[in-house]
Amino acid sequence: MKKLLTLMLVLSMVLVLFAACGGEPAKTQQQKTEASTQTETKGQDPDKDEWGRDKVDSSLPTDLNFNGETVNIYVGDYHKSDLFTDALNDDIINDAVYNRNIKVEEELGVELNWILFEGNPSDTAFASSIDTAVFNDTGDYDIAMGYGYFLPSVIQLMTYSNLYEIPYLDFEKPWWNQIYVEQATLSDQMYTCVGDLSLASTYNAGCIFFNKRLADEHYGDIGGADGIYKLVMDGEWTIDKFTELVKDKWIDSDGDGQKSEGDFIAFGSIWSGPIPCDSFQYGMDAPITRDDENGIPYLTYNTEKTVNALNKLYTLAYECDGVLSNQSYYNNGTAREMFQNKFINANMIFYAYTLSFANQLGDMKDDYGLLPMPKFDTKQDKYYTSQSDTYTAFAIPAGIENHMCSDGTTSRDYLAGAVLEKLNEESYRTVAPNYFEVVMKYRYIRSENSEDYDLKVYDLILEGNNFNFGLIYSNLYGNVSFKFRHMIGKDASNDFASMWSSIESDVTSKFEDTISFFTDF
Repeated sequence: MKKLLTLMLVLSMVLVLFAACGGEPAKTQQQKTEASTQTETKGQDPDKDEWGRDKVDSSLPTDLNFNGETVNIYVGDYHKSDLFTDALNDDIINDAVYNRNIKVEEELGVELNWILFEGNPSDTAFASSIDTAVFNDTGDYDIAMGYGYFLPSVIQLMTYSNLYEIPYLDFEKPWWNQIYVEQATLSDQMYTCVGDLSLASTYNAGCIFFNKRLADEHYGDIGGADGIYKLVMDGEWTIDKFTELVKDKWIDSDGDGQKSEGDFIAFGSIWSGPIPCDSFQYGMDAPITRDDENGIPYLTYNTEKTVNALNKLYTLAYECDGVLSNQSYYNNGTAREMFQNKFINANMIFYAYTLSFANQLGDMKDDYGLLPMPKFDTKQDKYYTSQSDTYTAFAIPAGIENHMCSDGTTSRDYLAGAVLEKLNEESYRTVAPNYFEVVMKYRYIRSENSEDYDLKVYDLILEGNNFNFGLIYSNLYGNVSFKFRHMIGKDASNDFASMWSSIESDVTSKFEDTISFFTDF
């Protein structure tokens, strides 16, 4: 994604931003100013921004001003620190979020009123509360931002506006996630969206961390850590290759004669939640839906590819001596912490989780590296992954155009569209690049002799961070996306045929209803 000049620029900024605190982000405005000054003295291309990207103009009118109007933003209490913060505190991301919101307020002449949902955001309750407000025509909320998986759960109740009909939203701009826009759109309708304001849609992408020292010790025959990186770069990092690497790497450290938590292993997971099951599934390019020649999604779940992907994942989890799996670990936070500690303490070579797991590795003694989720086979065109479904998505309540701003002449859909567009635009310009190009990339640069492998793999993961129509709307047809997780983690089974026969009628009927909602509207 970035050319050499940009990589050098990022690294130079990293040295300034982090040298002052021994591996943690530098936290003074002075240091951030020094980084910006260094950028300006490098002969920057006038057609590029400071991050090496093509400059992109705003699509909002320069004289747009809502004269102090309050915009009410309803927020599920999940990743809220990505959205707003109360004060500056000299943390690079906190301050970028704070300054972004101030800039939006000043340039649009608005006051951002963040309203926290009082309840559990991890289910459909947040979306249902929006539906209640719309049904009662309260006009309480102009924008809703919540749990990405559950936010679309009420679209068939006509709870949200079609975002293509909202003024000022320009989904061709790079601050909108183009894969989400493509996958969430059907028949010129899209009711939820994702953009750079949703940092979690990227930092919760699934990937594999590995211990470089242990890789050198156990995989010297293929060149150790660099050999593993070479597999990735040559397009040969597949689920079969990963299984081959981990299957025999077990040492009975506690001497009890059986594989247990006290042993050295190659890989382990609790196999619940979207990470790592979904990310393995999508890494193998086995999505819930694909599009036909007319762009209409159809179910691809009951296919040979999906069955084979499940079998490969089952083999990895339960037929390898070097992998520790147990049904009792399913959805078990204590077990997750156990595996994470095993990795941090060099008792496990590989660990699959989100990019944000790097936040917990500051004190890890060994160098660690980053790998994409394995391909299904070498014929697969690229590396893919999915993200934890807690990412933040956005919606605008239906009927907002019937409520007016205080000037009595401007309907509030203009206000909501302009503010949502501007928040994502300014996130693209400041918050997201600071987070992903400085803070996150810094945490992956643990050695100077990696030939930029860490940076290259990091970009591969972001390029393959995928959304799928079937996953976005899975809640509407029986939560079919949960089935891989349940079979591998909870049931320890690869009997796909029995599972599918028990849900096929319900899933297919509800899926057809979902498609009809879009196409018959």
